[in-house]
Amino acid sequence: MTAGMPGDLILGLLAGMVLASLHLLLLRRATARIGARSGGVGALLGGAMLRVAVVLAGFAAVAWGTTTQPGLALIAALGGFVLARTLGLWRVQRIKR
Repeated sequence: MTAGMPGDLILGLLAGMVLASLHLLLLRRATARIGARSGGVGALLGGAMLRVAVVLAGFAAVAWGTTTQPGLALIAALGGFVLARTLGLWRVQRIKR
């Protein structure tokens, strides 16, 4: 284990959680606008592509910003993304019951 590895893992985990939170926030805003006067299907697809682009850019920034192990940082970021999305969706489902 190298000296920079724990920092890269923590950076990846936190970045993944932030990206998931941002993704869920933007998804919530998009679904709230479905019933309102929106741009239709094109606007929904454009918003989905924008959300995916933001998340992919965030993962690329994690890989670029790490010092020693970008692969492990990306795995940690993916783990943080999945963890935050799972907890967020679990919370939403629990509230709606």
